[in-house]
Amino acid sequence: MSDLKVNVKDLNKNYGDNHVLKGINFSVENGEVVVVIGPSGSGKSTLLRCLNKLEDPTSGSIEIDGVDISQPKVDIDKARENIGMVFQHFNLFNNLTVGENITLAPVQLGKETTEKAQGQAKKLLETVGLTDKYSAMPASLSGGQKQRVAIARALAMNPDIMLFDEPTSALDPEMVGDVLAVMKTLAKEGMTMVVVTHEMGFAKEVADQVVFMDDGKVTEKGTPQQIFENPTNERTKAFLEKVIDV
Repeated sequence: MSDLKVNVKDLNKNYGDNHVLKGINFSVENGEVVVVIGPSGSGKSTLLRCLNKLEDPTSGSIEIDGVDISQPKVDIDKARENIGMVFQHFNLFNNLTVGENITLAPVQLGKETTEKAQGQAKKLLETVGLTDKYSAMPASLSGGQKQRVAIARALAMNPDIMLFDEPTSALDPEMVGDVLAVMKTLAKEGMTMVVVTHEMGFAKEVADQVVFMDDGKVTEKGTPQQIFENPTNERTKAFLEKVIDV
C-alpha cells in the first residue's frame, strides 16, 4: 500500500482564457503536513479547492488514496467524506447551534447515530478548547471561536486528510494563536494536512514540506529549512524577504 495520500500530476485549471494553475505537480505522504505559500493570486486556494473537487480541473490528475478524483465516474461525495476542509470565512450554519453544526453531516450521511455524534461533538469541542459552547449560536462567537468550531465540524467526519484554506486570515491577530494551536495539535497527532497560509512561523515550525507557488506554478518546494534558509528560486527569495522580519 502506497504511503502517498495525495498525488497531483500536471494539474491545469482554466477559467476561460485565464490560466490559473499551470502544470502543478506535488505529493503528500501519509501523516505529512504540507504548507503552501506564495503571493495572493498565485493559485493557492484554487489548488486546494481542486483537491476536494470544489473546482473541476481542466486537465491533469489528482489521486487521493490512490483514486483519481478528477475522473467523472468517481463518486466525489464518497471521496469527500475522507477530506475535511476548513475555509477562510468559517462557513458555519448561522441558524444552527454549535453542536448541530458539528453533528449535521455525520448524522445526515448515516455515519453516526444522533447520540453518538453528539458525544463525539462534545469531545471535539474539548479538543479545540470550546467545551462550554455546545449550545451556543455562531453569532455569539468570536472569529477565532468560529474557526475552531469549523475545525471540529470537519473532524467530525473522521477525515484522513485536512485541507485548510487561509484559516487565520480573517481573524484578529490575538485570535490567530488559538486556531494555530489546534492545528499544531492535529499535526502532532499525525493528521495529513495541506495548509494554505500566510503564517510563516507556523510553516517553519510545523510543515514537513513547504510548497512555494507563483503565477499558477510550483516554483520551489522543500523542507522548511531549505525554503526559509536557503531558497534557490529568485522569486521565492524576493517573496520571503518581504514577508519575514529579518
